[in-house]
Amino acid sequence: MLRSIGVTALLLSCVAALAAQSKPAASPTGDANFAPIAWMVGGTWATDVTDLANDNVTHVENRMRWAPNRTAIQFVVTFNGQAHYNGFYAYNPAAKNFSFFYTNSDGELTTGTATPDADGKTIHQEFDVTHTDGTTAHLKSTLVRDGDNAYGMTVFMQKNGDWAQVFKVRYERKAEGGGK
Repeated sequence: MLRSIGVTALLLSCVAALAAQSKPAASPTGDANFAPIAWMVGGTWATDVTDLANDNVTHVENRMRWAPNRTAIQFVVTFNGQAHYNGFYAYNPAAKNFSFFYTNSDGELTTGTATPDADGKTIHQEFDVTHTDGTTAHLKSTLVRDGDNAYGMTVFMQKNGDWAQVFKVRYERKAEGGGK
């Protein structure tokens, strides 16, 4: 029996040593990497967008949550209560920025990067929207934080090599219970 305990102890120590050797060097947690954009998580970001062509108002809500493994921020954006965008942000340690990916209810795929400024308030995004016919559009946006519960977002589209503003909105965060 002592021999059996000795063999078991030896095996356990070998497994522990092997596991320790196979682990990469310690890296910051998802939370540390996400510090520049973690302010977006929680509550519901909301805005109303009026179509100038017909005065129709679209109520937009964006719910941003930590992924279960806390190494991504997931989001779902609804238009008038119907899911429209579904995606996530992930930290790219090589580029030291964030990659994001989302699909929309029309079947388009958007991929891009988000780069926070050192000021902790501004995030610059560049992205490509791949339409269902295979064509793409290149866009960029700027998010500017206004306190803990609001931010402005301006979106630009590239046309003939120039950047033209497509729209500008202000989002405000509501607590999950409906208050601010």
